[in-house]
Amino acid sequence: MTMTLSKRQSRTLSAETSTTEFESLFELHWKRLCGILLQLLGDPLEAEDLALETFVRLYQHPPSEGYNLGGWLYRVATNLGLNALRARRRRQHYEERAGSFAIEDNSLEDPSETIERKMKQDRVRATLDSMKPRYAQVLILRHSGLSYSEIGSAVGVAPGSVGTLLARAQKEFQGKFELIERKG
Repeated sequence: MTMTLSKRQSRTLSAETSTTEFESLFELHWKRLCGILLQLLGDPLEAEDLALETFVRLYQHPPSEGYNLGGWLYRVATNLGLNALRARRRRQHYEERAGSFAIEDNSLEDPSETIERKMKQDRVRATLDSMKPRYAQVLILRHSGLSYSEIGSAVGVAPGSVGTLLARAQKEFQGKFELIERKG
């Protein structure tokens, strides 16, 4: 079974893939996957855990032949991130939120600004969680700096359709975000 990775060079990953080939694939995508998950989750340790989980899934169950590995990795990572957001929301429902607005760093930043920023991040995450998963993925990937072709590969659409998909996703995000802000 051979899978194709397109990122400047054409590489393949097969059932007989050597450790060095897998390591080079890991090095090629690790930083970007962690960055995407960090933006989505806001927790660097959780982002690294989910990035590792993405590579474990690739190693244990690689996609079928001809599949774009970069797109597959980003899709799996964003799905894991969105699932983590849903799990976090469920936990928050059952746990007290005591101390959720505690200042996490010792900067000289105004506490009210810190709280306001944290509240806005929570609203953005809640909005992404309430959206169609495909739209949330497209917004996350674009905000993370991926090109239209990379996004298209990750969500399984032609690069020419990504702009339309992004526009729809942004419209849905804006409507849901405004609704959450009015409630908040």
